Amino acid sequence: MIGFLGLGSMGSGMANRLLDAGFEVVVHNRTAAKAEALAERGAKVASSPAEVARVADVLLLSLATGDVVEEMLFGPSGALTTGENLLIADMSTVSPDAARALAARVSEQGHRILDACVLGNAQHAATGELRFMIGGDAADVESLRPVLDPLAKEIVHLGDHGMGATAKVAMNLLMGVQMQALAEAVVLGERSGLRRDVLIKMIAASGYSSPVMKFKSGVMARRAFAPADFRLALMRKDLMLALADAARLGIPMPATQASYEVLTSALNSGHGELDCAAVLAEVERMAGVSS
Repeated sequence: MIGFLGLGSMGSGMANRLLDAGFEVVVHNRTAAKAEALAERGAKVASSPAEVARVADVLLLSLATGDVVEEMLFGPSGALTTGENLLIADMSTVSPDAARALAARVSEQGHRILDACVLGNAQHAATGELRFMIGGDAADVESLRPVLDPLAKEIVHLGDHGMGATAKVAMNLLMGVQMQALAEAVVLGERSGLRRDVLIKMIAASGYSSPVMKFKSGVMARRAFAPADFRLALMRKDLMLALADAARLGIPMPATQASYEVLTSALNSGHGELDCAAVLAEVERMAGVSS
């Protein structure tokens, strides 16, 4: 039995894929309504993480922050208040230090855990095209592989606990800085007299555009910031994780710091629940450009 905690756009997509692959799945989400569609497809719905852990052999977590991971595992009705010898894959984006501390704590309670971080969006989750970057014991990775195979087009074991989290933070840093650069290019071009739609089309088709920039160029062109594919508040959180790790290692990160500051300003302007491409709206505000 596969247990799944966290049914946002990524978690729901992955849980559906597991059902398609023939796995028995038991799910829990703090907002219970998000489990209804999965229940209609045959997933069991649990009232608490502890209830999930009682019947699951493998537990997958797709949660927004480290605080939520803490609550779901160790809270009063947390998964690790019950269950035995669970193999846990934490797909949440947390700091490398937090991933290592979590692994030590989980091990002390007789369970196994991997930081099994993912690259991809909700569409990739729904179609089984995620890339997994995993830290933890190699034998545990192999044990988990049959569960991950329906979800993944690539599974890479990077080393000990924390290495998956390290890779994810580094990758998300790239996305945050790219979104800032894209927003600045659009505002500069428009303020200088270029038509926004023409400029964005040129950027998306250029050699400077990565796949994520091409996708987010379309989001910016349509100003389709809701519903969010990846919330701006989470993008800011991930850059904060990168900056904290860089400070620990003594690494200067001026571009990341600048992007973090604009995301913080965007959050304070009320854009936190919008897609991270909504950083465009904040750069426009700072430049005095109307949308």
